Amino acid sequence: MTRRFVASSLAVALLCMAIAAVPGAAQELAPAPKTFDVGFPVEMSGDAAITGDLQRKGTEMALEKINAEGGINGVPMRFIYEDTKGTNPGAISAFNKLLFSHNVIMSFATVRSTMVHALAPIIKENEVPAIFGGSAWSLSELEVPWMFRVRTDDRTVAQIMAKFMVEDLGHKKIAGLHDSDAFGTGGFVETAKALKEMYGIDVLTEQKYSTGTKDYTAQLLAIKNSGATCVFAWGTRLEDDAIILRQKAQLGLEVDFVGSASYSSTPIRDIAGDSVNGIYSAAGFTVANDDPLVQEYVKEFQAKYGELPDENSAWTYSSTLMLADALRKANVIQVVDGKPMMLPIKEAREAIRQALKGVRDFKTPMGSYTCDKWNNMLHEMPIIQIVDRKDKLIKVVSVEPELE
Repeated sequence: MTRRFVASSLAVALLCMAIAAVPGAAQELAPAPKTFDVGFPVEMSGDAAITGDLQRKGTEMALEKINAEGGINGVPMRFIYEDTKGTNPGAISAFNKLLFSHNVIMSFATVRSTMVHALAPIIKENEVPAIFGGSAWSLSELEVPWMFRVRTDDRTVAQIMAKFMVEDLGHKKIAGLHDSDAFGTGGFVETAKALKEMYGIDVLTEQKYSTGTKDYTAQLLAIKNSGATCVFAWGTRLEDDAIILRQKAQLGLEVDFVGSASYSSTPIRDIAGDSVNGIYSAAGFTVANDDPLVQEYVKEFQAKYGELPDENSAWTYSSTLMLADALRKANVIQVVDGKPMMLPIKEAREAIRQALKGVRDFKTPMGSYTCDKWNNMLHEMPIIQIVDRKDKLIKVVSVEPELE
């Protein structure tokens, strides 16, 4: 055996070892499926079905755009929906079905913070990338590296609300009203903390309620009797928000009202009627924003569905576009000899996770997505006032993301 032959054989062997060590090397790829499926556990029945319908409209509208542009490296993208029925057990059942019956590579993970808490152990155990809309700061503290938030987190929103109530509206006597679930409680705690730390203001009274409550008279009277001139509210369910606003008007509670994002939703204006007029909301999205991306989205959504979009559809639309861009960059699907091939599921999920971690300044109607050290993607929030049942933009507030 010649020295040249030995050297050549060794080089070939080393090259083969190197190729085998690269995730997604040609011999590890398998034929890609006909569609790249993403799971989405979402409310499709029950009291919150109207919210779920808006979220699905957003994803389907984004899919049309994505697939018209070639999908994910030539493979059409598709969402598979499972009904959460508006409950934690329903969300767990829906998510498990998506993972183990539909075998999705990744999934969305609902907009309800309480449900996301319930899903977090499943996401962590199965190491599946999951995009979620729940805004409770406590979800960041779980430190699950596979979870990515695509709406502004409550700690940031709370600081924005506190600053607006004190510096823009001039209030010092402030009360809090919130749903007792993870989202509502977390939002109240963070806002009360921001008021105390930033301005030395203690909340006069904390009033909470359970999702689905029909009578809020006791809570609203307690706020009225506290002497508060302003109330901030964190609501989970827009039907509850609408009832609160109607009963606030009936009781003659004349205070500045600053609500969480649900108070800016489109359906609440039909349910609450004129009692919605005058309130402020830290809205994740507003049609009153004159940003060209926002106005183009509003025009296309209205043409397709015959109604104006709100945050429920805007966050799913925006994050679906962001996800598609990340999937393309992750090279989960590669074209080999003219045929689409896909990475093995474990390698694909890790590649998707890394691609999402690397998102920087991706422009959408919801704002600019940049992944921070907490896996939070969005760092801005419009403040609106509702006048004649329409949005009036007050300002857009942004904060610098904490990068790793």
